Amino acid sequence: MDILKRIQNDYLFLSPQEKKVADYIMRFSSEIKNMNIKDFSLKTGTSTATVTRFAKKIDCKNFSDMKFQINSLSVPKVQFQTKGISEDVFNYYQMVIKNTQSLIEMNKLETFIRFLLEANQIIIIGLNSSGTTASTFSNRLMRMGLPVVSYVDSIDMVMRGSIASKSDLFVAISNSGTTECVLDSFKQAKKNGSILTSITNFSENPLAALSNLDLYVYSTKFIDNQKFINSQFSMVYLIDVITTLLLGNKELHEKFTQTRETILDNY
Repeated sequence: MDILKRIQNDYLFLSPQEKKVADYIMRFSSEIKNMNIKDFSLKTGTSTATVTRFAKKIDCKNFSDMKFQINSLSVPKVQFQTKGISEDVFNYYQMVIKNTQSLIEMNKLETFIRFLLEANQIIIIGLNSSGTTASTFSNRLMRMGLPVVSYVDSIDMVMRGSIASKSDLFVAISNSGTTECVLDSFKQAKKNGSILTSITNFSENPLAALSNLDLYVYSTKFIDNQKFINSQFSMVYLIDVITTLLLGNKELHEKFTQTRETILDNY
């Protein structure tokens, strides 16, 4: 696993000062090449001691070793041009898709597809913006004829977890993997023997720790442009990949086509 992926993996467990170092590296990795530790600490608003501690926390010997590993990736800086908003957004989407694609593990996706096809009931949960993504994913699966329901209310998802069964598949969508009501729903479902899967921005988080299978995507907080606020784009990209894989199943494809034609013909 390369150093940038290790930083995203461990991000939730960093101190506030260490997160400043991580944020700078994830946003400006191509600018670190000629910096010494003093210049770097000034850029990040931290101390040389914090930088050294951070380097060791992500399994580097020291700052020089960390810088060498970052430079060895040869990550080009994405320039957000001033040719117009549409091109800025296009550049942003390209970066998010490219970085999320690098995190996808096909063996995990294949296991996730198997879980979806074998479940007696699929329960997808998420809160706020992640709840919108949960509803979108649920709608996709429903149109293929899969037994699915989504819960975006905190009380509802916890209640559903309390009456879960071993044949249920829970899918949690959460950027941080730390949302309390989502965790509570998972804890209840785990007691009842359900299969638990999660989609988050970090592979190391409380929700992933509870999961039988965890998928994670690129966190848009690492994009060097604060104008873009679509925190769910990388999630939706992964859902598109999963949907496309499912539609390779002839029966699911036929049902998806049937539901689409029904809507087009009548509404």
